[in-house]
Amino acid sequence: MSTTTDTGLSQEGSVEDLHRAVRDHYDKLVDLYEDLWGEHIHHGFWDLDAQDVPRDIAQQRTTQELIKFGGIAPGSKVLDSGCGIGASAIMLADTMNCTVDGITLSHEQVKRATDKAAQAGVGDKTHFQVMDAMHTTYEDNTFDVIWSMESCELMPDKRAYLAENLRILKPGGRLVVATWTSRDDQLNPKEVKLLRRLYRDFAISHVLPLEHYAALCTELGYTDVAQADWTDNVKATWKLSADIVKPLVRDPSYVWKLVKAKGADIFRFFNSVPLMKQAYDKDVMHYGVYTAVKPS
Repeated sequence: MSTTTDTGLSQEGSVEDLHRAVRDHYDKLVDLYEDLWGEHIHHGFWDLDAQDVPRDIAQQRTTQELIKFGGIAPGSKVLDSGCGIGASAIMLADTMNCTVDGITLSHEQVKRATDKAAQAGVGDKTHFQVMDAMHTTYEDNTFDVIWSMESCELMPDKRAYLAENLRILKPGGRLVVATWTSRDDQLNPKEVKLLRRLYRDFAISHVLPLEHYAALCTELGYTDVAQADWTDNVKATWKLSADIVKPLVRDPSYVWKLVKAKGADIFRFFNSVPLMKQAYDKDVMHYGVYTAVKPS
């Protein structure tokens, strides 16, 4: 019998099962995510003394802060790795005059991102397609920037993901990542159990401490590695999200309508929101950003 302790910092199950879960999750729930979270389906960023800023403004702020943190130059050729419904790609194309390829495992996200980019007037600067970010079909040295907004946590092999990004970056190109992270690598069994429930409900692989990403980048040969912990600036996201979900789950007719349309997994979706708030409140989940450069 195995005596290995589960640290909560590794992928369980097969990659094929994970990819199937990711596709099913986002194909089924793409419209619900947008209805509840808005077009920027990621954390918001608040100044600590200005927590009353509306969530949609704070979500746009996250993208703006990551652009600044990564030092992204106007006109860059960007890969949006895990593009969701295209909000970051659209902002990069619109405000930074970037040309952006967006990739995701979800066909429904590709459709929605393509439509939204056309509506925003940047369809000529963006292209979205289904592709595995760990095994892309791009040539070596293709992109000035690889942008990863809350998609790194979906990757079952973080080292392989970072290595693939290094391959397709141009010399001097920059990796820019925002991702869910764990507090550290010394989690107790209750904390690990909480993370495993979140992994299942959000269809993600696993998280790592922020410092592990910096170490992996250095080992792979990236230079100018920098990191920052934005936990305090983003965790209000989950109080606001819980406030949105509470009245919905108290309406049986609404819930059963969703069950008929989306399946019984909708219960996991709603339960995941208070669980994520709990993970932040208990200092299990953190939120980190990091950037690194491919040597010239």
